[in-house]
Amino acid sequence: MGKSVSSVDFKVKFQLYKVQFLLLTGNLKGAKREVKGTMNAVRGRDSSTALLLKAQLEYARGNFRKAMKLLMALGNRTEAGISSLFFNNLGCVYQQMRKYHSSSVLFARALSSFSSFRKEKPLKLSSFSQDKSLYTIYNCGLQHLASGKPILAAQCIQKAHPIFFNRPIFWFRLAECCIMAWQKGIISMGDTSDRSALKLYVIGKGKWRRIAARNGLRDRYHEPAQENELYPAGDGHLKLSLEFARVCLLNSLHLLNRSGSSSSEDSGLPPEPDIDGLESTGSNIRILTGEDNRSPAVGLGQVTANGDVKEQKLLGTCQEITNYSLSMYEDTLKRKMRALRQAILTNQAYVELELENPMDALSHALSLLQLPNCSKVHTYLGHVYAAEALCLLNRVDEAAAHLSVYLVGGKEVELPYSEEDFEQWQTAKVFDSEDINVGHSTTSNFSLEDAWILQILKPEEARATLYVNLAVKSALEGEYELALELITRALAGLPTSREATLTAVYINLMMGRAQEALSKLKQLTNVRFLPYSFTVHGSTSS
Repeated sequence: MGKSVSSVDFKVKFQLYKVQFLLLTGNLKGAKREVKGTMNAVRGRDSSTALLLKAQLEYARGNFRKAMKLLMALGNRTEAGISSLFFNNLGCVYQQMRKYHSSSVLFARALSSFSSFRKEKPLKLSSFSQDKSLYTIYNCGLQHLASGKPILAAQCIQKAHPIFFNRPIFWFRLAECCIMAWQKGIISMGDTSDRSALKLYVIGKGKWRRIAARNGLRDRYHEPAQENELYPAGDGHLKLSLEFARVCLLNSLHLLNRSGSSSSEDSGLPPEPDIDGLESTGSNIRILTGEDNRSPAVGLGQVTANGDVKEQKLLGTCQEITNYSLSMYEDTLKRKMRALRQAILTNQAYVELELENPMDALSHALSLLQLPNCSKVHTYLGHVYAAEALCLLNRVDEAAAHLSVYLVGGKEVELPYSEEDFEQWQTAKVFDSEDINVGHSTTSNFSLEDAWILQILKPEEARATLYVNLAVKSALEGEYELALELITRALAGLPTSREATLTAVYINLMMGRAQEALSKLKQLTNVRFLPYSFTVHGSTSS
């Protein structure tokens, strides 16, 4: 016979699972109401699970200090399971507060606590199920990524491959590591001397064996990355490169396209609750969204004269809560998937431009612009990347059409996105850290409107960039007066921009204004004026 459970214990368990469900589906209002009843129900009992859930609720609401205070109430617990949860979740809170060093220390302590599970001989099934170390390692990777350490971030994220390999966000984060390493100059393009050479590949087997030709820059056939190229040292550490970023982004997009269902597992998004967002972007302690159920709750096991009627009312109320919470969850998940798709396509266009592959860059940029409800920031980047790709393909008129989208009255350029859009991008960055709760699978909450790592210009700077590009286009068409006016406006928004200054130098030289060009050159930093040299009879004189 199964172990009997008292009605009071059953009610407590039911309340705990109800709060967990509401948090998982993002029903914060409903969770807030239920948490109050749960805390009352566990008085005089083990309240660790209830405290973790309440801390998660405050975390999801953005009350990080309150969440920290609730977690600190568990700080004196010595059990390995509770202490590891405590350090992991507290690390998530510190990461959200951008205290990355403290976050790193707490994650390390969580991993140390988890290691005690594996020391048990023989290893118990219950101990094995409580070992969530891979989730904490993933958190460490996100922490390193947020603090600008792409190599360490990639090494940690890679170790979480066994549990995240089928999630689009996992491959997206690896691509971000590659892009950040490229921007910081940690990795280089390598030998590009033969990039324009004709390359031949043998593909297929048997009667389908063929020779495929690739013209390094223009063909859409991509050479597959070999294992010894990704792990050159044989130590399992990734070799970060833009080529690998391309592969990761393709994997991420493939998994996203494959997720026809809206379930968190199929969609590749961690089992809810975000960077962003992180999107990127964030860490968490579970999330919810929902509406307060103001119908009176009936206690379990309560018997009344018309008990059947009241029980039916309770079931109806629970069903309404469930349906509403699931509906909100589905809507949130769809929004995150749309945002992730925008981030992937934007990064794909950027990577292909850096790899000097304008055809693919143009394809990704146009795909981005065709997405419904595309954010203003991503729309701006789509137009700029498409214009750059078209210029590389010598299709200047088509490039100008993308830049002219923001042109008003022939000379004025409107802001491509508002200050509010920029602030949302900057402040809503939430990395998909894994919060762990007792007896439950981990969850992740991330905001993908800003989940990628590339820095975004302020609205005025973005407008100045458009002025620069339009000035270059006018100069190429011989309209130097218009080009000079446009570049002057660009420099007003980007006074320290090297590209804008050099463009102004070129325009002034083409107009015969040598003194103005020299004056602009002197404004540049890190520029040395060398003595004029010339060659006479094979020797060089100064």
